[in-house]
Amino acid sequence: MIGEGERRGGSSQVEDKRMTFLLGERLIVGLYRLIQATRIHHDNNQVVVEALGRCTAALDALLGGGEVPVQVWRDRLYVCGERLPFRKDVAGVMTDLVEFMNARSLGGIVFSRVAGEDLAGCLLAFVRLLNTAHGHQDPVGWLEDALREKGISCIEVREIQDEEAGTPERNVRKRAVDMYFNALKVVKGVASKMDRGVAGVRKARRVAQEVVDLINEDPSIMLALATIRNYDDYTYMHSVNVAILAVSLGRYVGLSRVSLEHLAVCGLFHDLGKIEIPKGILKKQGALDKDELDTMRAHPLLGVKKIIRLNAPRVLRSRIILGPFEHHLNPDMTGYPRTHFMKGVSVMGKILKIVDVYDALTSERVYRKRAFTPEEALRKMWAQAGKSFDPILLKCFVSMMGIYPVGSVVELRGGALGIVSMYSPGALRDRPVVMVLEHDGSGGYVCAGEIDLAKEPLEDGDAGQAIARGIPAPMLGINPSAFLLPGLSPA
Repeated sequence: MIGEGERRGGSSQVEDKRMTFLLGERLIVGLYRLIQATRIHHDNNQVVVEALGRCTAALDALLGGGEVPVQVWRDRLYVCGERLPFRKDVAGVMTDLVEFMNARSLGGIVFSRVAGEDLAGCLLAFVRLLNTAHGHQDPVGWLEDALREKGISCIEVREIQDEEAGTPERNVRKRAVDMYFNALKVVKGVASKMDRGVAGVRKARRVAQEVVDLINEDPSIMLALATIRNYDDYTYMHSVNVAILAVSLGRYVGLSRVSLEHLAVCGLFHDLGKIEIPKGILKKQGALDKDELDTMRAHPLLGVKKIIRLNAPRVLRSRIILGPFEHHLNPDMTGYPRTHFMKGVSVMGKILKIVDVYDALTSERVYRKRAFTPEEALRKMWAQAGKSFDPILLKCFVSMMGIYPVGSVVELRGGALGIVSMYSPGALRDRPVVMVLEHDGSGGYVCAGEIDLAKEPLEDGDAGQAIARGIPAPMLGINPSAFLLPGLSPA
């Protein structure tokens, strides 16, 4: 039987959704009327004033919950992540607004509160920009530049996204691989431009949106991507892996889509300060001396200085600074950089700390003999729960990854070797799907099928139906990502 508290909780959620629908509809109607009115009237016209008032009132109410994203997906409108019902009396308005946004390649508008900015004034200026954006070759890029020139940070625009959904897994995989290598180029490009002056963030934001979309579609493929390792390109691959793992964890704990996109950008840029660190220190074999350690520990602050210089809206910079600054701080504020003006680490900083350490531990580094296996890394991190890592978020991370994370090389009880490829929905966290490996006769391995351990008997006597231990991938001379993502290539 459902308890009274649960009934009230469920009722409250229904009421919240109903209110979002009501306010969202008011916002959409007000925005549409305002767009139409500003085409033919001056700002002080009564029609413009009334439409602006309707829009602003709806936004004021919705902004109580933070940011307000208005999105177009498959020709339907979403406000705060909720698809608006297609009611007859507003169907024409919604259809026309979707066509208006599509004509400008506009996939979304995000409203927020920014101190010192008049929301109504910014909204009016934005709508007038919208009306003139259609004639430009890159409407969204032109809008971003125009908003920045006018000093408007409380409104952001998003480019329309690929609406392909329900595609075969191989297409999702190809899109994911293409995204990964594009993300590498973007991070390298920003680092290179920052070294010479100022860089923009438009491409990075688009990558961030793709990361969120793909993780929503197929988390297992994205976790497989995060197993890609290349020592020569470590810094940039590490940044992309951190972005993927951070968004995966953020999604697991229920962060909003907008927060996930910001978290992805934080991951891509969290080590931007390392371009200032001499390569001799970054690649030094053995322990760093005190001066070298101090230099290395300066990279979060150096990264923040570079983020401040990014050619990006002020509100975006303010939201992607804190995570990179905090990603080496512990919950008790020990770690680095040392600070006396903060009382605690943000959620983004805590998430970045967890995934940054995990990816570092599972990667080959010059200062240790071998990388930790994924399960060894999780055990090592769990021993520091509460001290180096937020214990609740770390528990969520372990639960999300499983005892043997995707990409783990394992030996089954019967002696068979395999690679963890995914976890079936509802599977116990030590019962993944394992890609079984066989010798190819020439010193290598080939895939010989899969075993879903969640569907196998749990009895101890059933050899080969449970994982006996994890094995370092280099011991077998294999690269797990080559098996998980066959034909791995940006082409």
